[in-house]
Amino acid sequence: MKYEMLSCGACRTCEIACSFHHTGKYSPSLSSIRIHEKDHGEGNVVELIEIDEGLLMACDGCTNREEPYCMEVCPEKDFLWDLIQRFLQDR
Repeated sequence: MKYEMLSCGACRTCEIACSFHHTGKYSPSLSSIRIHEKDHGEGNVVELIEIDEGLLMACDGCTNREEPYCMEVCPEKDFLWDLIQRFLQDR
């Protein structure tokens, strides 16, 4: 699922934190969250992986943690948390 996040600055630290959660490695290519640049306008598009796809694990909102890893590192954590909650509800 993809969501626009106007406040996302595309630092991509969320991708690194997420990959560590799932694999124990810092590898954005293994992350359940992807940041994509928008063609026009402010912010970026945040994609949350819905189903396991090969080496990619579906976003689980870090259910075993009080706060998802991606939120720990995101400077816009309140906006990101809103997206994650919507994602988990829509699944």
